[in-house]
Amino acid sequence: MCASLRAHSGPQVLIVFDEDKELPGLAIINHNLQQVLRAGSPEPVEFYTESLNLSRFDAPDYEAVLREHLSRKYHDRQLRLIVAVMEPALNFLLPHDSALFPGVPIVFCGANPVEVAERTLPANVTGVVVKRTFAPTLELALRLQPDTRNVFVIGGTSRFDRQIQAVARRELQSFEHRVSTAWLIDLSMPQLQSKVSTLPPHSLIYYLTLFTDGAGDAFVPHQALGVLAQSANAPVYVALDQYVGLGAVGGHVYSVADLGRQTGEIGVRILRGEAPSDIPVVSASAYRNLFDWRQLDRWRIDEARLPAASEVRYRPFSIWHQYKWYILAGVGLFLVQTLLVVGLFVSRAQRQRAEALRMQSEERRQRAEDEVRRQRDELAHALRVTTLGEMSASFAHELGQPLMAIILNAEAAKEILAARGAAPAAGEALDDVIADANRGAQTLRRLRALFRKESPERVRVDVNTAIEEMLRLLESEMRQRQIRVQFVRSAKPALVLGDAVQLQQVLINLLINAAEAIDGGGTVREIHVESRVAAGQVEILIRDTGIGVTEAQLGKMFEHFVTTKPHGLGMGLAISRSIIQAHGGLIWATLNEGGGVTMHVELPGMNGGDATPEEHRKGRLADAQRM
Repeated sequence: MCASLRAHSGPQVLIVFDEDKELPGLAIINHNLQQVLRAGSPEPVEFYTESLNLSRFDAPDYEAVLREHLSRKYHDRQLRLIVAVMEPALNFLLPHDSALFPGVPIVFCGANPVEVAERTLPANVTGVVVKRTFAPTLELALRLQPDTRNVFVIGGTSRFDRQIQAVARRELQSFEHRVSTAWLIDLSMPQLQSKVSTLPPHSLIYYLTLFTDGAGDAFVPHQALGVLAQSANAPVYVALDQYVGLGAVGGHVYSVADLGRQTGEIGVRILRGEAPSDIPVVSASAYRNLFDWRQLDRWRIDEARLPAASEVRYRPFSIWHQYKWYILAGVGLFLVQTLLVVGLFVSRAQRQRAEALRMQSEERRQRAEDEVRRQRDELAHALRVTTLGEMSASFAHELGQPLMAIILNAEAAKEILAARGAAPAAGEALDDVIADANRGAQTLRRLRALFRKESPERVRVDVNTAIEEMLRLLESEMRQRQIRVQFVRSAKPALVLGDAVQLQQVLINLLINAAEAIDGGGTVREIHVESRVAAGQVEILIRDTGIGVTEAQLGKMFEHFVTTKPHGLGMGLAISRSIIQAHGGLIWATLNEGGGVTMHVELPGMNGGDATPEEHRKGRLADAQRM
C-alpha cells in the first residue's frame, strides 16, 4: 500500500540548508522557495528539508557521518530535485553527489559567483549566485556620517563567518586611507557588548554575521545583532535586508526573499522537464538602499542625506502623511466655500445699500457711500487678518451686536421704503443705521488702538453714571430673564480717567456673563453691583448667584478661548482683562460662599488726595495673580 502511494505521488524535492532552517533568513528563503515550487509545479510537490548545522559541528568526521545518515534516510526516495541553500550546502553536496543522489538535478541558492566561476559544474547543477558586496554599505554610511573616523567590523568565528569576513576584508581595504578599521572577531559576546558600549566618538559599527563568538558559543546572527545594537553607543550598518528592523540603521542590502523566489523559478523549470545544463547560472536581484526610520531618528541622521529612491521602513503612523491629500482637498474646499459665502454677504449688503441710497437725497447718498466704503475697507482688513488668532476672534466677538443692528435696520429701511415710499420712518431707520455703524467703527478704533499699544482717547468717566446707564440699557433683558439687579453706589465720587466706550463694554460683558450664569442653574436670581472708592482706587464688584465655577476654572477663565458656555468663544473675559489692564487696572474673580462668582474690577481713581501707595498697588496685583 505505501509503495503504491509513493509511486503515484507528485515530485519529491529535498532542500538542504547549511544551518538551522528556522534561522530568520533561511526561513524566508524556505518559505518563498516552496511557495514558488508549489505554484509552478504541474503536480503537488512533496518537500523534505535537512539542516546540516555546519557552523556548530566541526569534527573531522562530521561530513562522513552526514553522508552516511542522508544515504540511509533517502535510499528509497525518488528525488526529482535537490536545492542547496547557501554555498556551504553546495560544497557538501558536490563531492558526494554521485554517491548520495546520482543524477538528481541540484539547484544552488546564494553561492559566491567567484567560486562558482572557478569550478566546473556538473551537467546536473545550476542555480543563483549572490555577489556579496560590502563596500557600498560603508560608502553609504560615510555619506550619512561624514565626520566618521573609526569603523568597527563585527563577525563570528564559524566557518561561514570566516568566509564572509574574507570577502569583506578584500572590499574594505580601499577605505583604509579614509578611516581607521578595527575587526572585532575573536571576542566573546560579553566582551563585544562591553566594547561597543564604549567606542570613541565619531565611530560606526559594520555588522557581518555571528554564528559563533570567540568563546565558542553559538548564536542566531539576528539575535546577536539585536543584543549588540542595544548596547552600542554608535550606529550599526549592515548589508543584508533581514537585519534591518533589529537595531541596524540599514545600508546597501540584498534581499533573501528575492533570492528564494529566483531559485524557485529555476526549480519549476526543471520540474517541468528542462535539463539543468540548459539553464544558465543567474545572479540574484540587484541591491537596494534600505533604512530603519527609528534608527535614523535615534542617531540624529538627516534623512535628506539618503540617496534618491531609498526605502525607509518603520516610519511612525502620521495622519498627515496618510491623508495629506484628503486634508489639503478639504481645506481647499473650505476656503472656496468661505470665499463664496463672504462674496454673497458682501453682494447682498451692497445691493441693500444701493437701494437705500437711490431713495435718499444727494447729501444722504454721499454720506451712505462713504459709510459703505469704510465698511468695505474694514471687512477687507478683517479678512486679511483672519489668521491672527486673538485679533480675529476679538473682532468677531465685539462687532457682532453692531453689525447685526446694521443689517436689521437696513432690512427695515428696505421694507418701509418699498411699501410707503419716502416715509418719515425710513429716515429714522437710516439714522439708526448710521448711529450703529458709528458705534461699530468706534469700537473697532478702540480695539485697534488697544492691540497696537496706541494711546486711546481718555476722558473723565463717572463710574457710577456708567453703571447706571448700562443697567438701564439691560433693564429689559434682565426683566425677561426674571433677574433682580441691585446697585449700591459708593459714598465718594467714583471718577476715573479712561475710554468710556471700552469701560461700558467691560460692564456689559460682566453683567451678561452674570445673567447667563444664573440661567445655567441658579436658584436665587439676583445680581448685586457695588462701587467703592478707597486708597485712590475705584473698585466695581459684580456678584451673581449663578452656578459658579470650579477652582481650576477660576484660574483659567481670563485666558483666551476658555469658556464654560456651550456656544461661547472664550474671548469676552480675555478682552475685558486687556481693556482693564490698558487702563492701568486689575480684574479678577472670587468664589462666593453661597454659590456664584464675584467679579472684581479695580481702576486708578481721580479723587485728588487719595493717591495710591505703591505698596498697596503691588499687593493688589499679587492677590489678583494668585486668584
